[in-house]
Amino acid sequence: MWDLREAAEILEAELLRAKAPYQVRGACADSRRIQPGELFVALSGQKHDGHDFLGQAFARGAVGALVSRDPGVGHNLLLVPDVKKALWELARWRREALEFIAVGVTGSFGKTTAKELLAAALSTAYAVYRAPESYNTEIGVPLSILSVPANTEVAVFELAESDPVELRKLCELLQPWAGMITAVGPAHLALLGTVEKAAEAVWILAEFLPEEGVLALAWDFPELRARVERCDGFCLRFGHTQEADFFPREIADDDPQGIRFVAETPAGSVPVKLRLLGAHRAVLACGALALAWGLGIPGKVAAQAMAEVPPLPHRLELRPAPFGWILDDCFNANPVSMQAALRTLVRLRLPVRVRAALLGDMLELGPEEALFHRAVAEAARRLGVDLLFAFGPRMSAAFSAFGGPGFAEPEDLDKLVSAVREALGSGPALLLVKGSRGLFLERVVEGLSHGQEQASPEKT
Repeated sequence: MWDLREAAEILEAELLRAKAPYQVRGACADSRRIQPGELFVALSGQKHDGHDFLGQAFARGAVGALVSRDPGVGHNLLLVPDVKKALWELARWRREALEFIAVGVTGSFGKTTAKELLAAALSTAYAVYRAPESYNTEIGVPLSILSVPANTEVAVFELAESDPVELRKLCELLQPWAGMITAVGPAHLALLGTVEKAAEAVWILAEFLPEEGVLALAWDFPELRARVERCDGFCLRFGHTQEADFFPREIADDDPQGIRFVAETPAGSVPVKLRLLGAHRAVLACGALALAWGLGIPGKVAAQAMAEVPPLPHRLELRPAPFGWILDDCFNANPVSMQAALRTLVRLRLPVRVRAALLGDMLELGPEEALFHRAVAEAARRLGVDLLFAFGPRMSAAFSAFGGPGFAEPEDLDKLVSAVREALGSGPALLLVKGSRGLFLERVVEGLSHGQEQASPEKT
């Protein structure tokens, strides 16, 4: 915990309507999620101004707020010229005051899963803090640092890789001692340009590690292998290939309760069972085993801890539905994760007659986006998906490459959901729902899970 009065001195801020208690347990920028004892950070965005929600934040137990103006609500207001800049100043102050080992996780995909598995493994030997959800941006990371408890020994953070300048700033703030690069591939190419530039972006994390630090590196990607000589720290390789230090074999990925495999490590074979779906998660788990081993955690101990990690919301989460089951993977999408999700869809051992996919646009893919969308539709056909429902102009344009039954709708999500409901009927069926974050396809998941006709933003 830290003291608001000391924070006011650090920021040279006026403390308006001072009122005990002054101890802060964390920070949050969403008034709907704030917990008692936290500082509310009143950021202003394109659609909303946090200052308008101070009343809600204090009603939920905020101990104070970081503001750039006084809306006349609440107490312990730290009045500053620029809220975002002050947030970073506070995060730097707290990072310097705390002595935890910082672990950064970045990559084109798989970051959140890797973070959760790694935090579980490390918690067997250390007092561990892990950043919540996908708090991986220039807002999420400083908020997370402000929420690190004083007794923390190791803290695991997810770091967004879509903007190299931002990632470098996050690393400067975090001062990582260990890190994991999960993958590099065709994600955010509209921003990064090429996979090679994406590799250069994620490598920023490796550059920040000290010589005595540890890096777990995804070895399946030539763009990353080519950079390994530039790693000053102790590099542990993980991947599908037996050239890696940690790799899975005997992967069983058809059980709806989770995957099983044997991890080969420098210390011998380790049986692993996870509550997560998808064969590709076995490689991420090997990465977590690698970094945990580099920090002194035996493989079997780490594996036992990772077995308790629950399914992550909207990331290959199996949910019941009136027609059978929904495989909810709607948090985000890129060409690699799309095909991995499709393989999971057709592999799961469930009593269904129909395996269908509702796939939305993949955003930020750059000039070759049409080819990437067409490849996904072709993969659905090749893997044996029975029905394909396409949403968004990009996926709808690629629908013909599927060559099978289904429905494409560029704009009207309600219309598409009605088509899904009519086609699946009472089932039994398994429906994969996946698309980029900007499509908010959790609306589909919730609507179909409860048998509602609700999908469009106007009705939520």
